[in-house]
Amino acid sequence: MRLKIFIPSDIDVSLDKKNLFLLVRPFYAKNGWTQYGETFSKWGLDSDNIQLVSEVSDAELFLIPYPINYYFENQLKNHLNKYNSLCEKYDLKGFGYIAGDFGVAYPDYSKITYYRMGGFASKLSNLNRGFPAALSDQQKIIYGTKEVTIRSKKVRPKVGFCGHATSSKIVLIYQTIKCLLENSRRFFQKPNRKDYEPIFPSAYMRQKILKTIEKNNFIDSQFIYRKKYRGGAKNSEDIRVTTLEYYENIKTSDYVLCLRGTGNFSIRLYETLMMGRIPIFINTDCLLPFNNYIDWKDHVVWVEWENRHLILDIIKDFHEKISENQFKEMQIRNRTLWLDILQPKWILTHLSTD
Repeated sequence: MRLKIFIPSDIDVSLDKKNLFLLVRPFYAKNGWTQYGETFSKWGLDSDNIQLVSEVSDAELFLIPYPINYYFENQLKNHLNKYNSLCEKYDLKGFGYIAGDFGVAYPDYSKITYYRMGGFASKLSNLNRGFPAALSDQQKIIYGTKEVTIRSKKVRPKVGFCGHATSSKIVLIYQTIKCLLENSRRFFQKPNRKDYEPIFPSAYMRQKILKTIEKNNFIDSQFIYRKKYRGGAKNSEDIRVTTLEYYENIKTSDYVLCLRGTGNFSIRLYETLMMGRIPIFINTDCLLPFNNYIDWKDHVVWVEWENRHLILDIIKDFHEKISENQFKEMQIRNRTLWLDILQPKWILTHLSTD
């Protein structure tokens, strides 16, 4: 039985396809939405199981192609009203995507679910769901195989991190001002709103936690502190070198520290899963994807933000209790989670039950 999907084409927006909702990209073509878009077969989709229909009355799912932000920011809210009415009329589930780092809360619609990475779980309605980062398989691209190298458990765990982390007061001030400006913008739009961003200078916070981990005799740390995003890479060769350095750091670690950046989400979490390693995930009220399918605490070392001062004890306790076989199995399960579930094929075929 084929899943029938409808994508509206009532507006034609010139956006880079990377800015489209990930789930519509398999049906993207330069001449419009089509069953066999540029990435349909690349993503392992099967036309025997998934069909793009031209009439909304024939559909089971309704996918909104452009970011929800775009509709609100360009006076196109009437289109969202129309989409929700169509979903109500034909009893369809509608799905859209909220882009961007900051967790802006948009008005709810009765039949539309918002997928997003940013935002705070406790501040959003249950019509907001987490969504994974869209990533190419760097394990295959860089190392030429889908099979990850399984690390054996050592007495001392090796914790890795490569990224923007610095004690620079300039960076601290810049990130603070950026957040204040975003909150000011929201205030002038709607003063009594509830979605103001807490001030979180991520590079400074990361540096503090990494330095805490370094000051112990139990953990082998391999941290690469970058004063700028991607080390300030400005050309293709710099990007190639810093990318290789980044993934080599993950590959040669047992655990990888994953703490939010500008937005309240960690792309590093998904990159670590991709590489078959174990994230040390510091939860800052994050909206993780597919909680009804995934028990995230089975895949990470979980640290609540309020317990960050206990991070050394939490890592030590986790590593001492996990057996050699469990340690190896967890690496395999994490790679499998990313490869088989956090991908468009799985997501599309499970939307009707989400």
